[in-house]
Order: sequence, then C-alpha cells, then structure tokens
Amino acid sequence: MTAPPARKVPPIPAGVAAVCALLGALPVAVFSLIAGVFAAASGVGQGLLFGAVPAVVALTVLVGIVLLLTGRSWRVLVVGSVLTLVLVVWALTQGAASDEPGSVVVLVAGPLVAALLGSLPVVRAWVAARQADRAARG
Repeated sequence: MTAPPARKVPPIPAGVAAVCALLGALPVAVFSLIAGVFAAASGVGQGLLFGAVPAVVALTVLVGIVLLLTGRSWRVLVVGSVLTLVLVVWALTQGAASDEPGSVVVLVAGPLVAALLGSLPVVRAWVAARQADRAARG
C-alpha cells in the first residue's frame, strides 16, 4: 500500500508565515532601494554595501516564500525572516524609529511571526510530505 499523496494546498500557518514574511521584508527592500540610490548618487562604495545587504536579505525572504508555498523548503523562509529580524533590531538599536512604537511593533512582529510559523511542526511535516511525494513520482 502506498500513502495518500500530500495535500497541494499549504497549511494555514504556512500561508500566514508567507504574508508576515512579505510584510516584514517590504520595508527592508524599500530601505535598501533608497540606500542604494543615495549611495550610487554620492559614489560611496560603503553605501552600496549598506544597501546591498538588506536587498539580499529581502530577496532571500521572497525566494523563501515561493519555496515554502510550493512545498519545497521551509528553511529558506525562516532564515530570511531571522535575518530580516536581525537587521530590524540592529536598525532599532541605532536609533531608527525610536519615536514610533507602532512601527517598531510592525517591523519586529512580521519577521518574528513568519519565523515562528514557518518552523512549526505542521509546516515542516507538510513540506516533508510534499518532498517525499515528489521523490516518489521521480
């Protein structure tokens, strides 16, 4: 007997994790775009790196969202969300958005919830079942 094929639709926590990761990555992506434009205009090489790191992190989150929702990997989304959270916490310790408690909550909550939900056992089990299903089909 063979096991029934895994559901194609991701579990609800995976969908919520994808939305939260996207909401957490958007401010980081916008910041990296603005920092990159200013750095390119001023010709400062250090500024390009300052804009490139958040851009790579935001791209990691976007790739992670696609991989999670297709059932290929949950780890990329979790790693990207944790890196986003590290960037946000670093920016907050440097004094960014210190006057806006609402924005602090939104900036921290998105990647934190995405990392937590993306690593839940139900999500990991669904991804493992999808991978096993794909491997069985060849």
